[in-house]
Amino acid sequence: MLAGILLTLVGLADVVRARTGTDAAPRRVLTTTVIVLLWAAATAVAVLGLGIAVWSVLVTVVLAALWVATTIPVRSGGAPGRGRPVPWLRRSGSWPAVLLAVAVAVLLLWAPPADASGFVVDWHRDAGPAFVGAVPLPALVAGIGSALFLVDSANVVVAQALPPGLSPDARAGAVAAEPTRRKRFDWRRTTRAPGADGNADADADGTVTLKGGRMIGPIERLLLAGFSLAGAFPVVAALIAAKGIVRFPEIRRETTGYQAEYFLIGSLVSWAMAFTAAGICWLLALG
Repeated sequence: MLAGILLTLVGLADVVRARTGTDAAPRRVLTTTVIVLLWAAATAVAVLGLGIAVWSVLVTVVLAALWVATTIPVRSGGAPGRGRPVPWLRRSGSWPAVLLAVAVAVLLLWAPPADASGFVVDWHRDAGPAFVGAVPLPALVAGIGSALFLVDSANVVVAQALPPGLSPDARAGAVAAEPTRRKRFDWRRTTRAPGADGNADADADGTVTLKGGRMIGPIERLLLAGFSLAGAFPVVAALIAAKGIVRFPEIRRETTGYQAEYFLIGSLVSWAMAFTAAGICWLLALG
C-alpha cells in the first residue's frame, strides 16, 4: 500500500506544479503551499483512514520531496523557467525516475503491513459500493496513485528520457531562432514540436502554436492502463496501432529523423509506464 501512497504524493505534487508553475517567487510560494496542504491531507488519510504507521508514511513523504527537488515540471503552456538557469540539483537526467522506480519496487516487496483499521477501511468493508468492495484496498490505493502519476509525472519521466537535443522545448528554441518571413496580419497554425497537435497558444505575432501532446500523452496512458486492467488487449493493440498510423505521414515527411526518434522514445517510455502501473494494480489485486 505504501507504493500507492508514494505514487499519490508524487502525482499530486506534479499536478500542482504543472498548473501553477515555479517561474516566479509568488508562484513558487503558492505551489509549495498547495503541495504541503495536499500532502498533509494525504498523510492524515493514510494514517487515520488506512491504519499505516506514521513513520512509514513519512518515508514516502521524504521520497516524494526528493522527487520534487530533483525534477522539473512539464507544463502544457511551455517549459517553465525558460531563460533562467536550472538549479544544479535538477540537472539530473533520468536518475530520479530510476530511483523512484526502485523505491516503488522496494515498497511493493518489503513494506510492512498496514494495521487495517481506520475510517477508509471501515467504509471499504461496510459502506462502500459493491464493485469497490470487491477490489482489495491496496489495489484501490495503487490505482489512485497510478492514475495521478500517469497524468503529469509521466510527462516528466518522458522528458527526462529524451536526449537534450531532442527535447521539444529545446527544438522549439532552435526553430524560433530561424529567420522567417511572415505577413503582418497572418494568423495560422504551426507546430512547435512533434506530438504537439491539440492545445494552442498564441505567439506575439499571432501565430498559434499547438501543444496538445502533453494532453494526449496522459489520456493515452490512462486508456492503455485501464484497458489493460480490464483485459481488453485487442483494444490496447488497436490504440497503439492507431497512434502509429496517425503519426506515420508526419514522420515520413520529416527528413532529419528527429520526429521518428522523438515518437519512438516518447511512445515506448509512455507505454512502459502505463503497463507498469496496470501491472502493479493487478498484482496487488491478486493479493
